[in-house]
Amino acid sequence: MKAGFIAVVGRPNVGKSTLINKLVNEKVAIVSNKAGTTRENIKGILNMGGNQYIFIDTPGIHKPKHLLGEYMTTSAIKVLKDVDLILMLLDGTQEISTGDQFVMEKVLEARRTPRILVINKIDKLNDEQLVEKRQEIKEKLGEFDGLVEIAGEYGIGLGKLLNTIDPFLEEGIQYYPEDMYTDMPVYRIIIEIIREKILQKTRDEIPHSIAIEIINVEKRDSGKDKFNINIYVERDSQKGIVIGKGGKLLKEIGIEARREIEILLGREIFLELWVKVKEDWRKKKPFLKELGYFDED
Repeated sequence: MKAGFIAVVGRPNVGKSTLINKLVNEKVAIVSNKAGTTRENIKGILNMGGNQYIFIDTPGIHKPKHLLGEYMTTSAIKVLKDVDLILMLLDGTQEISTGDQFVMEKVLEARRTPRILVINKIDKLNDEQLVEKRQEIKEKLGEFDGLVEIAGEYGIGLGKLLNTIDPFLEEGIQYYPEDMYTDMPVYRIIIEIIREKILQKTRDEIPHSIAIEIINVEKRDSGKDKFNINIYVERDSQKGIVIGKGGKLLKEIGIEARREIEILLGREIFLELWVKVKEDWRKKKPFLKELGYFDED
């Protein structure tokens, strides 16, 4: 058995979560087209060919505007020095930006950690564009220990990616049982499922202003367990949008989330959602700690 911890980093919305879900062949991280979807480090575990790959999906590294953003970026950067390998993911369809270069600065701070550059979305590039992208990487980001081209959404190039990772794994180690695909607690997965449904159904500032908290779980010997969930927003106007006219949008969110949670738990449940206003919660340290979005270090 060979095993290793592999951090997947990049600026927001380059496809990190989609890639890890494809690699693990399970829904480990929620996915949306909104930047900043991933808020904390999430492990996806793949056991294949006698190897154990522990991929760490990190929040998009960016210059933060509030305490939540600071937590997200700090948690992504901290993991870089503790892993066996860094995969830096680029959106191949976009020019390398100052955001990508900011991520590279943080990668370079983990001097001893090997790094592989992964160009994503190659299904949208022709051969000439790929050659130009490789040259642009060399000029703007420098040298890497490997370069792999993939289309994460369609699983293209993932075999080559694993082969490129293999030399960096440690011999004779197994960190997790073979049937485990994430170490995320079940209740945390439930929170993320609900947040995903809201992300998919709202736009503008709403997705970034949402926080989810499980208030109570009523276990029942006979009948369905009942989950009471608070959805927090930052303003009254946002509350109205999430609830929707006549409660329609909140009902849709509840139905879709409940179906997925029932598959996760393997049983039927009651899901009760409440929308509450917590002004500027992303800037409030005590509330962020309460939600598990703050690290004292």
